[in-house]
Formats: sequence, C-alpha cells, structure tokens
Amino acid sequence: MNKKIYSISELSLLLKGIMDNHPVLSGLWVRGEMTNFKHHSSGHLYFSLKDQQSAVRAVMFKSRASKLNFKPRDGLDCLVRGYISLYPKETSLQFYVEEIIPAGLGLQSIALAELKEKLQKKGYFTQERKKPLPLLPIGIGVVSSSVGAAIRDISRVVRRRYPGMPVILYPTLVQGEKAAETVAEGIKTLNYRDDLEVIIVARGGGSAEDLHVFNSELVAEAVFNSVKPVVSAIGHEIDYTVTDLVADVRAATPSMAGELVVPVKAELEQILSKQKERLFHLLNTRLDKEKMRVSYLAEMSILKRPERWLDKYKEELSKDEERLHTCSENLLNTYQQKLSLIAGKLQSLSPLATLARGYSVCKNEKGVILTDVQKVALQEKIEVQLYSGCLRCEVLEKEEKAHAEGR
Repeated sequence: MNKKIYSISELSLLLKGIMDNHPVLSGLWVRGEMTNFKHHSSGHLYFSLKDQQSAVRAVMFKSRASKLNFKPRDGLDCLVRGYISLYPKETSLQFYVEEIIPAGLGLQSIALAELKEKLQKKGYFTQERKKPLPLLPIGIGVVSSSVGAAIRDISRVVRRRYPGMPVILYPTLVQGEKAAETVAEGIKTLNYRDDLEVIIVARGGGSAEDLHVFNSELVAEAVFNSVKPVVSAIGHEIDYTVTDLVADVRAATPSMAGELVVPVKAELEQILSKQKERLFHLLNTRLDKEKMRVSYLAEMSILKRPERWLDKYKEELSKDEERLHTCSENLLNTYQQKLSLIAGKLQSLSPLATLARGYSVCKNEKGVILTDVQKVALQEKIEVQLYSGCLRCEVLEKEEKAHAEGR
C-alpha cells in the first residue's frame, strides 16, 4: 500500500495522467443529447452530453468550433469525437471535443468511412486495375431508371455525337431498399451481352440520402467485378460516392458520360477522310517514283543489249583462264624437275647401277647373299645375279683371300 500523502494538486495531476494515457479515453466516439449549450465570447463551446441515466461536461475550443458547418443547439442528438481528461483546477472530469456530427448523418458518415477503408484495403480504388474506355464501342449499356432524366440526357448526347450508336437500358430503381440489388443485377446482366462494350451507371443527382444506393458495398462489388469498363454518372459534383471511386471513369453528370463513351462521328469521318487523302498521296508519290525508276532502267543500254554486259565478264574470264593455265604449267614443270632429281638420286643408289658396271651378286640356294668364301661348300650350287639375267653355277674350287681393311 502506498503510504504517500498526496496534495489535491498532485492527486488531480495523477488522475489526469491516467486518463490522458488510457487507450480508450484518449480517443473515442460518444453519442448523446446536447444540453446546457453556451457559445462563449472567446469562441469556445461549452455544453453537456446526456442520455437517460448520465451526463458529462464537454468543451470544444475555438480552433475546432470554427470549422463546424452547422449551429449546435440544445436537444441535438449528435455523435461527438474527442478524449476524456481532467480539468485540474476543479479536479472535474471533462470531455474535450474535436468533432461533432448530427447523429443521423453521423452514423451514415461513419459507416461510409468504414466501407471506403475496407474497399481501399481490398484494392477496389487502385488506378492500376481501372480499364480504359474503348475508342469506338459497338454499343453502350446504361443502368438507370427508365423514367429519370439520366437516360434521356445520355441518349440525347449519344445521338448527337454518334447517330445510330445503340444505347441499351437496363431499368433499375435508383433509391429505396431494393435499389442496390437492382443496380448490381443490371451491371452483371449487361456484362453478358456481346452487343455493348461499356456500361454507364447513372442517376440524375439528389440528396445524400438519395445517393445512398451508390455507396452500397453490393454495387461496389458489381462494378469491381465487371469485365466491361464502367462509367459512373451519379449527377453530383461535390462528394464522391463509393461507385465513383470503384468505377473505371467518373463523369460529373449523365450528359458528360455520354460525351466520354462515344466520339463525334463527323470528326471521325473527317479524320478518316484526311488519312485517306494522305494515304493516296503517299501511294501516288511512290508510284511516280517507281515509274521514273523503271523508265530510267528501260533506257539503259545494258537492258537493251545485255550481251555487252556479259562481254566484260567474258574478257575477265579469259584472262583468268590464261593465268590459270600458265600457273598450272609452271607448277607442273617445277614438280617434274623435282621428280627427275629424286629419280637420279634413286638411280645412283640402285643395286642395278652397280651391276651395270660389271659387278654381280651371289646367293646360295636359300637366297642368302654370299659375302664369305668360308660359308660356301665345294660342289654347292649357287646363283650369280648379273645386270642382265643370272647364272646357276656349282662351286668347283675356293680361294680364300682376306678383305683389305680401310679400302
């Protein structure tokens, strides 16, 4: 137990610190009825918020109060955002107000803000996923009331800009409990049609309550899942609805949507006409250039007498033939001389040349050349090879004679 004795000021500051750092009390929404309202000369607003059982004192400083777009009053059911703290001078609990919204509109605003945050996290508003509009659609689908001004404005603008362009209406409710379902169903149905390439979701304007259908998550999902590009034309310019944020293109009015989805037919025809003229001019210029080229070629002597063109190559071919023949003969003579030299060397080394000078080669019956008398027996038959022919002889007598070394 803390035995410290606190002064009133210390106690007041302790309680204030606890409240200021509390995760809930430091920022919360409160709903209640405004009472004891006082607009002080300083610009601050002093009042109380109460319900059937309790009340709490509140203050809104001038810097915040000057931004209110309505006049607070006693008896107003409102949503208040702020924080709870302690007024140290009197040690009294007080609600410090930062924002005040009338309850009916406030609840819708909070729900809408939460839905926008949810869809933004899911990627419904990203620019990367938005589809471009076709340059010239084969048809236009419109999701709107069949009796409203929106379809009349769109049809009028489309007929003026591009006569004959099909405008296909899917009639829906544009306000009321079932409106969101019919609008979403219309977007889904038109996506299955092959005779249109763009869808306009339209309404001719209205109050915030009237536009509630276009802040529906059901409609937002239908627009997000649409295969065909969707143009929102809700007919208001101040606030963006959820449908505006999800749609591929936003138009401030239904008439503007009609201008966005179709070009002016007369302008397209004029552009095509100019392109056609430019194309024919380029073709005629090219044809004239090629005609001149053909005429120039036709007058060239080479085409009139092509054999003259060949004469030059014939002369060059004849010279090449002579050079080839000369080179071949020179090469042949060179190799013949080399061959004669080699043949002469071989001839000088040949045993036949030695035999031609009167020498002979003796062999025994086994064909072994005899170089030693001691290896030959008397009466042994031998063969004597001469330069021309050979003799078969029988050894009758042997004479041994030593070979002279060094000779």
